[in-house]
Amino acid sequence: MNIAILGCGNWGSVFGIIQEKNGHRIKIWEFDKNRAVYVQKARDNRPFLFKYKIPDSILVDWQLENVLQNSELVVFAVPCQTLSSVLKEVKKYNIKKKIFLSLIKGIEIKNLQLPSVVIEKKLKINDCFVLSGPSIANEIIRGEPTAVVLAGKNIKEARGLQQKLATKNLRIYLSDDIIGVEIGGAVKNVLALACGMSDGLGFGANAKGALISRGIVEIQRLGIKMGANPKTFYGLSGLGDLITTSFSEESRNYKFGKMLGQGKSLKEIKKKFVMVAEGVSTVKAVMKLAKKFNVDMPISWVVYDILYNKKSPAQGLKILMIRPLKDE
Repeated sequence: MNIAILGCGNWGSVFGIIQEKNGHRIKIWEFDKNRAVYVQKARDNRPFLFKYKIPDSILVDWQLENVLQNSELVVFAVPCQTLSSVLKEVKKYNIKKKIFLSLIKGIEIKNLQLPSVVIEKKLKINDCFVLSGPSIANEIIRGEPTAVVLAGKNIKEARGLQQKLATKNLRIYLSDDIIGVEIGGAVKNVLALACGMSDGLGFGANAKGALISRGIVEIQRLGIKMGANPKTFYGLSGLGDLITTSFSEESRNYKFGKMLGQGKSLKEIKKKFVMVAEGVSTVKAVMKLAKKFNVDMPISWVVYDILYNKKSPAQGLKILMIRPLKDE
């Protein structure tokens, strides 16, 4: 299969490498011309990917037309808040008879839309598949076992993709709950920030266990209001991804939150971060959705206040503890 991957960051390049080993023909789009030329020549994708080279058989190009040409599957692996601008460019080229897949975990702030919805509306297509779940890219490229979920409206076509994209170390399950899979993948990043802050403050497993178990309730509350299947949030794209992202030192959102908990400023952390911690932007959209659907999401609210209203992590977690007592 000819696969075009839009986004040459950590997950985009790793997905390309494992699918090239899986027998597919891969092209990767890097928006920055100078960087694309360097990666194409040196096969070196640092600082997004260390210790692994991009195989010579993979084309890395800044010219979108070259990457999209003859592609059968177009994979989106760009930051969520840049997706709309990327789609404006994609629309200029022939996209007929292509399959579209999103690896993006976020919610567009401007329109409060999930990535698959943004893709479908901008490209005027009926179906965009979603691949999500506990998928730390560095673990995947090391060959460690990983299970993810592929969601789509057309289950027959999804089953075909499942067979083509699964590898001996990447197990893919199917779902028809696109909304649930995307909500789980987006909101867990916000909660991972909270778990990172908890660790940064020096708290133990009790605190993190509480944040995860109450956090999944927040995800479920919002997801149900938006039309998701509540069972989805106890699967790979909900609880599975939340636990992974809240514990892994290789998780961007966890590391970002941990640095906040250790007392570092937002400005200081952003200077050190090359890759995007999606939860930092996503929390804005989550809070807008919580208001829109009248959903109680106290942990997410605290994360928002810490990031944008100058509350300290210690103050934020104290607020959670002194809330009125209630039934579980």
